[in-house]
Parts: sequence; structure tokens; C-alpha cells
Amino acid sequence: MSTVKVEPFFFQEDGIQIAPNSLPGAVEENKDTQKETPETQAKPENTSKDDNSSEGVIHTGFSFEEPEVQVEGTKEEEKETEKITSDKVEYKAISDFLIESGIWKDFEGKEDFEFNEESFQTMWEAQAKNQAAEILQEEKAQFGDTANQFIDYLKSGGTVDTFVENYSQQLDIQSIDITDEDGQEKIVKEYYESIGWKPEKIKKHIERIKDEVELKEEAEDCKSKLVEAIASEREEMIKEQEAIQKDKKLKFERFNKAVRETFYKDTTLAEREKKDLDKFVFDYKYQDQAGNRYSEFATKWNEINSDPTKYAKFLKFVKNFDSFEDKKETAKEENRKNFSFLKKGTSLENVVSQEPVKQRSNKTPGGIVFK
Repeated sequence: MSTVKVEPFFFQEDGIQIAPNSLPGAVEENKDTQKETPETQAKPENTSKDDNSSEGVIHTGFSFEEPEVQVEGTKEEEKETEKITSDKVEYKAISDFLIESGIWKDFEGKEDFEFNEESFQTMWEAQAKNQAAEILQEEKAQFGDTANQFIDYLKSGGTVDTFVENYSQQLDIQSIDITDEDGQEKIVKEYYESIGWKPEKIKKHIERIKDEVELKEEAEDCKSKLVEAIASEREEMIKEQEAIQKDKKLKFERFNKAVRETFYKDTTLAEREKKDLDKFVFDYKYQDQAGNRYSEFATKWNEINSDPTKYAKFLKFVKNFDSFEDKKETAKEENRKNFSFLKKGTSLENVVSQEPVKQRSNKTPGGIVFK
């Protein structure tokens, strides 16, 4: 058989030789290797047979040699990045930097403050709350004193109607025109009625000061006193509501503390059950868009309130609450008895099966007669 020999092929176009490996998609280029120059593209590869090649081998001019990969980098780059642990953090230096930068506010006792992971986290939360309070105060200041009073009153548990009723009185007094005699008499009458004067006494007093100048001066003074009295009443109302809210909060905290103590005093619950119950009620892990936080118990309670079927089930449970506890104790007592019975070692393996004993008959077997 004769030897087949194939030379590298080229496409001739306008006198330009186009090598196959220059066609799109012909050969996957290695971006790391150096591009061929026109001179190397023009020269076909040597297609002469290798000394060790055998007959019939086809040479196409393609090269499949893998490029050499150069590994760069130092030993330091190869080392894993060292992780920073809490014991290596300079919490005091970070605190000083935040205060100097104006991000944090300076605080009293900083020099004696013991910085560690826990105290730094506490300080971070305190600084965040302080900053939020300052921002809120700046925003509130834009609405005026009355709007701020209204917000504070509602935050303390007050009602809109009570506040509006008080403020409406102030607006009514301020709207009285005391440039004419009718307005002057009206405002004087309003003032003396507010301090408990009888109508006859008020009428005599107005007749006595009927002189235009004296009545006008009396009217201005009465109007100013009425506005001040209503404003003072509103401030007292807000303070009283804040005191009520504070008292409610203290009672609520005492009640929650007592509930928690009851959880951990309950001998019928395992330690894991006590912790799960505490977390269910007091772990405020949910938050709404307004920033209010809720526990899983609160969300469950809301779910029951919004579902008539579940609420009806809850009502049945409350109605039979005491008997539910009794049934629960009875079931536990039965379980304890069963457990004690098995613990004594009584089992089917210790029971010896016995065949039933047949009663002997006085009759003799048939066919045999004894003398």
C-alpha cells in the first residue's frame, strides 16, 4: 500500500492565504498564549514525516499541545486569611473613633467604662436609640408645641377625643372678637363662669365695669387668663396620662415577671419545655412596618381573634379550663401507673403458660369392667 500524504490546506482569496485555524470557531484560542503574527500564519507547518511516524498517518497541521501554565504568587498569598476574633478587637479604639467622628455622642464615665464585646453591643444599642430619639425630636419640632403634645398624649394611651375637646375650647376662646362690646361681655362672662361665679354676680360685675375702656381691659385680661388656664389644663392632662401609662407599664412588667417565674417553678414541665414556653411568649422576634415588635404568642393570638372557628374553639377551651387541667393530671397519673407497672419487671416473658387441667371422670373406659 502506498503512503498517503496530506498537506496543510489553505483557501485562496484575493491572493491571501487563509489558514483553517483562522476561521471562526475552528480552534478554541487560549487567551494566555501569544497571537500568531502574519509571518507565522503565512508559513505552512512542516508536513514531513517524523522519523518515528508510520505510514498512513495524516498530517493536518493542527497542534494539540497544551500550553504551559505558569503558577504565580507567593507563599503569603497562599496562606488563609486570618479570622479576627472578638478578643482581638479594640473596642475602646472603635468607640473613640466613632465619638471623634461625630457618629456617636460622648457620654459620662467613658474613662472608667469597661469595654468588651457585650458592653460594646450595649453601648451601640444605647447610641442608636439616642440618635433615633434626637431625629424624632427634630421632626416633631417642625409641627409645633400643640402637635407634640398631641403625639405625647396619644403615646401615653390618651384618646383623640379628650385632647380635641380641650384644644377646641382654646380655639373657641381665641376666636372671640373683643373689639366690640358684645365680644367683651361674652369673654368676661365665660371667665367668671369658669371660676364658679353665679350668673347674678357676673351680671352686676359687667354692669359696674360697663365703661368702655374698663370693660375692654377686663375682656383682654379674661381672654388671656382663659387661654392660659385651658393650656395649663392640657399640660396637666398629659402628665396625668403619662403617670397612668407608667403605672400600667410597671404592672405589666410585674405580671410578666410573675408569669415567667411560674413557668420555671412548674414541676410538670421539663427544662426544655420551660425555655420553649418562655421563648414563645417573650421572644419578640416579629416586627411590623411601624416598628412594633411581637412574640409568637401575640401573632398566634391575633390569628385566633381573626378566625371565628379558632376563636370558638378557644372559648370552649376557656369554658372548660379547670376540667382541662384535671383531665391532664388524670392522664399523667395513668401514664405513671403504667410506667411503674412495667418498671417492676412484669412481662409476658415471665409468665409460664399452663395447660388446662382436665377433671377425672368416675366412669371407667368403655369395654372394660372391673370387679
